[in-house]
Parts: sequence; C-alpha cells; structure tokens
Amino acid sequence: MTKKLALTAVLLGVALLTLTGCFGKSSRRFIEGKAAELSKVYPTENLEDLFEKFPDGFQIRITDSEKKDDNSPTIIYQTVLNGISETKEIKGEITKESSLKNSDGKIEEEMLFKGNVYYKDGSLHLLEGSSSNNKEEGDLKHSRLLMQEFSISRSSLKGLEVVRKGYSLETGSASITYKLKNEQVNDYLGLEKDSQLNMIINIPEPTVSGKNYGYSIIFRKDSLAHSEGIVGKLKGN
Repeated sequence: MTKKLALTAVLLGVALLTLTGCFGKSSRRFIEGKAAELSKVYPTENLEDLFEKFPDGFQIRITDSEKKDDNSPTIIYQTVLNGISETKEIKGEITKESSLKNSDGKIEEEMLFKGNVYYKDGSLHLLEGSSSNNKEEGDLKHSRLLMQEFSISRSSLKGLEVVRKGYSLETGSASITYKLKNEQVNDYLGLEKDSQLNMIINIPEPTVSGKNYGYSIIFRKDSLAHSEGIVGKLKGN
C-alpha cells in the first residue's frame, strides 16, 4: 500500500510540474521574451549583414494581401528571398496572384505575374526577363522590407496592449497579438498615420525550444495584411 501511495505521489508531482511549465509558457512574460528576440534582426538596414548572424544562410518570406471590397478579388503578392551562404547573394522569386470567390462559391485563382528578384544596394530589384502570364507589367509591392526600418525590442513590446496570446501544448508553438499604432509601419503600408492595426507574432516550436531561429510577423488591418517571416540557424547555436 505504501508503494502505491508513493507512486501516486510521484505521478501527481510530475503532472503538477508539467502543468506549471505549460502555464509558465502561456504567460505574457515568457512569450514576449521569445518575441523580443526579433530584435536580433529588426532592424537590419543592410540585409547582407544577416550573413553575420546566419552564416549557413537564411530565408525571408514576404506576403501582402488586400481586398478592396466584397466584389473585388484578393490580390496577393509573395516574395521568397534566399540568403545563399556560399556566394553571399540574396535572391529569389516574386509572384502576384488574384483570388476571387465566384457565384458558385468556388475560388478562382489567376497568376498575374511571376518573376525573379534580387537584393542589391539596399533594395529589391526585378531581374530582367521576368515574365507575366497576362502581359501585365510586373512590379514590386515594396522595394524594401519593413525589417530594414522597423525596430522591435523587449521594452517596445512591453509598452503595447496585448489582444491575445497563447501557447500550444500540442504543437509547442506560441503566438502573441498586439495593438499597434506606429507612423512608420502605417506609412510603409500606405495607411493613415494614426491608424491602429494588429501585429501578430508567431513563434514556432523550434524557436520556442531554442533549436532554431524562425518567426513570422503579420501586420493586419481590415482586409489588408502584410507579413514577413525569417528562418535560419544563428551563429553559435
């Protein structure tokens, strides 16, 4: 009987420690601490400096989407940049798509533009010869990344109002959403300077556990959204 009681006590202790750890990872302090590590790359004015932090290379993914009204299609720009460690080049691909739900409820998608892009002298450029399926002239939604201008720190995040936060025991990932009113961000997104939007920081399990460095940040207001994500292995990890 004594052995059974001792085993029960041990199991209860393990369960309590597990629950305590989960509650701790759900706290603003823990999640915000992980989110604040974005300060390592926000800002990075010259993207080539990222090779010092990620000597094995990195990937940046930028997505912009906007829907003007209920009858308009959603226009989606996506840029994927790869930082190539061997050549210290930053290049990738850009796409522009249209997505619209028809009267039957089906989603109709059309590729408007697809081309190659590269980073040089502080900005992005389209590679000559990029083609467009519908003869529309291709263009860049942004020639610079918000990452090059916007600063993130523990103190700046601490001063923001939290809309929601969470940690998933199932996936090990975390996220936190802030209310943000920032003239620099609003100007970048083409919003009124006093606009308030949501800034969502998603932190996948490898980053939460310290095995890798990867984040995605989404700036959202109504039907407009801009997201930037970066993943790589930090020097020394």
